[in-house]
Amino acid sequence: MNLPRIEINQQFSRLGLERQSGQLKIETPSPELQIHQEHVTVELSHSKDDLTIDSRKAWSALSRGRFEEVTDRIAQQSLQISMQNIANLAQEGDRMMASHQKSNAFAEIAREKMFRAYPINIAGEPDYDNVDVTYTPGQLQTNVKPGGVSFEFERTKPSIDYYPGKINPYLIQKNFIFFNATGQQLDAVM
Repeated sequence: MNLPRIEINQQFSRLGLERQSGQLKIETPSPELQIHQEHVTVELSHSKDDLTIDSRKAWSALSRGRFEEVTDRIAQQSLQISMQNIANLAQEGDRMMASHQKSNAFAEIAREKMFRAYPINIAGEPDYDNVDVTYTPGQLQTNVKPGGVSFEFERTKPSIDYYPGKINPYLIQKNFIFFNATGQQLDAVM
């Protein structure tokens, strides 16, 4: 059976836009600036600096100290050597009394005393900071007479020109709707 049908065809419209950009033109002439300066006057006065270098510790570390310092060092070390000798004599006496041991304490003590040394160091202690440096800066006095600066400024106005853009629309394709009936027509009443 051939039933009637309706066909619908449709086409949308298409638009085009032609655009021309706007333009902005700004011209600014340079402003004029004039500067006048009065010079600054500065007066300076300075007292003398004081530099003190004490190298006594360095000379002492090189065994070239002052006489008083060297004799004091010898006296202190002699006292220590005397106290050590007394301790050594006490130990040697104890060794000589130990007759039950098979060693010859008298010969050993004589041999040790023959090669025993009693050094006295007259040099001071070496150190990386043996030289004392003292610096006292002098006083600086300043007298400033300020100068001045004056400005003369002439401002200029910018010129602004604006050219607006344009948009032109146009039709590329027209829209339409098309209806069509196909098949047999039925006139029936129900």
